[in-house]
Formats: sequence, C-alpha cells, structure tokens
Amino acid sequence: MDRWPSFQVFTFKEFTFSVESYKEYVCGCLVNSGYINCEVTFKQHNNGDYFKGGKISVQIKDNPLQSHILSSFEFDTCVTMGDRLMMYIAARQSNVNETSLFMMATLLGITRERKEYVTNEPTVANIFTTSQQIVRVAFKFANPDRLIEFY
Repeated sequence: MDRWPSFQVFTFKEFTFSVESYKEYVCGCLVNSGYINCEVTFKQHNNGDYFKGGKISVQIKDNPLQSHILSSFEFDTCVTMGDRLMMYIAARQSNVNETSLFMMATLLGITRERKEYVTNEPTVANIFTTSQQIVRVAFKFANPDRLIEFY
C-alpha cells in the first residue's frame, strides 16, 4: 500500500475504479461477498474548494448492489490519512453519530452546517492505492455499523 502524509487536503479532477468483487461487513462480521461488475467514478468540482461548491460526486455505474448502497452520493472533501485517502462530510449537525466524522471536524473544521443521511448513503469513503493505482475502495455506513469494500 502507498503511504500518504496525514491530514493533507487532496484535490483531483476525476477518476474511475473498475470493480470486480465486493465484501460487506456488519458490526465487523462478513455478511455478503461475491463477484460483481461495475464502475465507481469520483469527480471533484471547483478545484476541491468545498466552500465554493467543490463537492465530490460519486457515481456507481450499473450498480448491482442498489439495495445496499446508493448509486449516486457526495462528499465535501478528501484528505490523506497515512495508508489511504478519506472522503467525508463534516457537518455541525447530523442525523448520524460517527467517531471519524467528529474527529475530522475537530482536526480540520466543519465543511457544512447540516447533513441528513438517507438509507444506504455512505458517511465515509476510503481509497487504498498501490503505486498510486486504486486497489480497494471502502464505504462506511453509520446505521447500522456497516462497511462495503470494492476490489
């Protein structure tokens, strides 16, 4: 895995990850896995300045897991976190209680006043790379404590 400096804002234009398989965990236990075929595209707007609408839009094309994860959602920013890139929304008020979001808001600041998450909307995305090529994308959900990893 690549190493990244911690807590640096990471900007980009657009990239796509071709998915061949997935694993889904609930409360740390593997509950689903299998081979799938889809693409996840991350696109950052306005040079990554979330105060100027620089959100990150995420699209899952031909999403075979629509009952598990939305096909379209967004994040406010992307930061480097040692072994990964992390995308998130740090809202002052939210309908989820997520430790990693609280930590990011405390360390790097609030990105918006309010965020209401809907069912199957990820709260955090983690992107893992090797030689700067994406090898895994993980989406964290708050309710219940759930994680979907794409390979």
